[in-house]
Amino acid sequence: MRNLDTDAEMFFIQRAENKDDPWSGQIAFPGGNSDRRDQDIAATARRETDEEVGIRLPANALLARLDDQQGRSHDRDISLIISCLVFNLDPPQAVSHSPEVGDSFWIKVDDLLHPPALSASARQDVRAQQSHPGIQFRSGKVLWGLTYRFVKMFLEIIVRP
Repeated sequence: MRNLDTDAEMFFIQRAENKDDPWSGQIAFPGGNSDRRDQDIAATARRETDEEVGIRLPANALLARLDDQQGRSHDRDISLIISCLVFNLDPPQAVSHSPEVGDSFWIKVDDLLHPPALSASARQDVRAQQSHPGIQFRSGKVLWGLTYRFVKMFLEIIVRP
């Protein structure tokens, strides 16, 4: 997150195309597997964000931890639990992509809260021949799957009365 006091934005990456990656090309958040050197899940998130996009998140920038989610592949549970932490990036930093990242971009939270500003869409999973709920950004990129679930969870938290 950035610009929390003015026009809050959320940061996304698009994973690089890779035939060996089941999530190749998908919209995601920076992140990855924990390492035995990581003190905790927040340390993992900070390290992975630095490795993938060159953004250094200070420990005191942690805003929230969303509910962990069961990993899924081809609509089946897999032995993976995914955590999502929300950090405030202030001041903004330059981004540099690792080979794992094809693109990165910021989306205004207000645009995510008001779907008419974006196209609500269903993501067609060609491999599984199924549609999934998602949001198509103005750029044509589609947010769906796990990242979509985390975004929905976060938006529900921030709009509660």
